[in-house]
Amino acid sequence: MTTSASHVVLLPTYNTGPRLREVVAEVLRHWQPIIVVVDGSTDGSEQPVLELAKAEPALTVLRLAHNSGKGAAVLAGAGVAHALGFTHALVMDADGQHPAGSIAEFMAVSHRHPDAMVLGRPIFPDNIPAARLHGRKLSVWLVRLELLGSGIADPLFGFRIYPIAPLLAVLGPRRGGRRYDFDTESSVRLCWDGVPPRNLTAPVRYFSRAEGGVSHFRYVRDNVTLIRLHLCLLAELVLWRWPAVQRHRRRWNLAGAALTLTLLCAVLARATDSDTLINSAHRLAPDAPEWHDFVAASAHQTELTADFTERRYFPFKREPVELAGEVRFSATRGLSLHYTAPEDRTIILDAKGMLIRGAADEKALPADPRVRAANDALLHLLRFDFVELEKDFEIFGERIGASWTLVILARDEATRRGIRSITVAGEAMAVRRIELRHSSKQYVEIIAAPPRPPAAFTDEEVKRYFR
Repeated sequence: MTTSASHVVLLPTYNTGPRLREVVAEVLRHWQPIIVVVDGSTDGSEQPVLELAKAEPALTVLRLAHNSGKGAAVLAGAGVAHALGFTHALVMDADGQHPAGSIAEFMAVSHRHPDAMVLGRPIFPDNIPAARLHGRKLSVWLVRLELLGSGIADPLFGFRIYPIAPLLAVLGPRRGGRRYDFDTESSVRLCWDGVPPRNLTAPVRYFSRAEGGVSHFRYVRDNVTLIRLHLCLLAELVLWRWPAVQRHRRRWNLAGAALTLTLLCAVLARATDSDTLINSAHRLAPDAPEWHDFVAASAHQTELTADFTERRYFPFKREPVELAGEVRFSATRGLSLHYTAPEDRTIILDAKGMLIRGAADEKALPADPRVRAANDALLHLLRFDFVELEKDFEIFGERIGASWTLVILARDEATRRGIRSITVAGEAMAVRRIELRHSSKQYVEIIAAPPRPPAAFTDEEVKRYFR
């Protein structure tokens, strides 16, 4: 959990039902503080949250007397946040569809680029209705016209961070953008005002009504509102906005070129991060005394769960393939990666090797000594079992305060041809990054969010995610 004095999470809610209390509790585990804006709810869903707020000082509940729409609720919450001294607000739905596990990642980007708004690019699950998936393509196309090019990956996805002062200055005086047109109008008008957009991938969960999903979108009324909004924006663009939009785009293009160079340098630096540890000064013996506390703590480590994002880099792709899900680790059961996007499947690493479990079947990978060695090595790394690692791998490591990094290289050349190195990094006992590198341009990187409060896996979790 992270506490911030500048960035707050903002949850507008209207008749969300019992799921609201669960979502607020989940967000509190990832980020504090939070402002919940109850937009004239009549179902009593805010009562458990009000009770929670009595014992949780990081939670503020703002109650509006009448239902005024999502945009009105966000602006009301942003006004309160601004008065409390916050500079940025991450807005997310209160029904659980948006990923609480991605909050820290979005906030980190916002801290690095405080002048920008950070917009979510959704990874949709398989069960999302086709009408929702394809209907938004028209909005994406229209927004590209309104911005004279690309910039906003998805104008309808409400998981995003706004710089509060520009948001209030641009949308506050206007009459529109108070309902479901808010997400689109706010992002376009902030771009017109010179606020640069940054897009970041985030997984989406979709809940049917049977699962407690709630939607207050009115197909005819709200689509008519969106059509009217786009007509107004296009007319405004043609009549007087386009010169300013062109100026902003030129500035963003220059900044983008500089960012591309910076990212290229960062990728190259990251590719050699592990190599900087591979020297005699960082070589670790099986009984390295400076790591005794980690070895001892791992023997008593509880079962942990965290959200994660995985990026797969290939030499033939310009952009990495992104996946997301939940990771579970048990010192006795092994490692389980449950992917929720782009498809639902689970990869299990344990003493028996690797098992891939899909929605309908499961299969073990063919026996390959190199794969088995890499799998075993990763499990030993997560357990800080240097004695077992030393049998087949060279170990290198570094500790700086609570942060640490471990890198291993296979002694056997055949294993090295399959995987060049494995890197695990973290803070205290929490693993935050795993990298499996095949070459400088082909590797897998797993970024884990802060783990959830320790709790033993339920029988259902053990059955579903392990073997």
